[in-house]
Amino acid sequence: MKPHFKLLQYSAISACFLALHNDVKGQAVYTDIDPDIILDSDNESAGVDMDNDGIFDFAFLNTSASFYTSSSFYLSYFEGLWGGPEIFGNEIAAKLKVISPSYGGFTVYWPYALLEGANINEDLSFQYWGFQRMAYRYIQTDGDYFPKGGFWYPEVFDRYLGVYFKDTADCYHYGWIRCDVTDEGRTLVIKDYAYETKCDTGIKAGDVIGDTTTVDITELNTLNANVYSFDNSIYIILSELIEDAEIHVYDLTGKNIYSSVLTTQSAQIELNEAKGVYFVEIVAEEKKFAKKIFVN
Repeated sequence: MKPHFKLLQYSAISACFLALHNDVKGQAVYTDIDPDIILDSDNESAGVDMDNDGIFDFAFLNTSASFYTSSSFYLSYFEGLWGGPEIFGNEIAAKLKVISPSYGGFTVYWPYALLEGANINEDLSFQYWGFQRMAYRYIQTDGDYFPKGGFWYPEVFDRYLGVYFKDTADCYHYGWIRCDVTDEGRTLVIKDYAYETKCDTGIKAGDVIGDTTTVDITELNTLNANVYSFDNSIYIILSELIEDAEIHVYDLTGKNIYSSVLTTQSAQIELNEAKGVYFVEIVAEEKKFAKKIFVN
């Protein structure tokens, strides 16, 4: 069932492509949401357009409701954060569970809160249902009835939804959406997302470079170089002096934070940026080198 969310618009979305070169067989398309989408009030909703084609692929909702149960005279409250596909065929990596099967049962879906580096591919369980519970809780006025749960409950930071969606060319892509959940499951923050452009090819949670399952990064390097990091510096050593070798360093948003021309066989680049993962690219004539490194 397709969710009928009232989708909110969000602004200042910037998309960037991070590719090793045109001959790479896969690449990630990364989008930073600036400012972050924050759903902290009842009935707030938002959509995420994975491939930025103007059509929301997934929708999210913050909601609550009050009700009386047949077995109690007490008023109960339900509060929850939901996520779900907005287009038929799209899916979210989630656990399916049947509640009270002996009484006929009903099915619930709990999206996984994946750690950075987790594989998002066909090995995961994906669910197409439109209303999937990221975090939820029931509250009864007498205080006795308080079930709660979901993989995102009560608070998680920098975890990833695994998603699977179809583009306008009927190509299916794996991707991720990075989120926080705070306030005991009452606030959802959607921060950024990315997907692999190669059809039906997995991606790691948090990866912004792309497919290296069929083409390893080292196979793309035709320029012989040694690149490593120590403290807040990147060190580059070439096996031979190559005239007009260009060096570029990118952060995870795709922003070029450093560029220069190498005039010697070695160089030290001191970064004023925060520690984290960076992408170093060296291009000279028809040769190239690319490496993802971690800077302390």
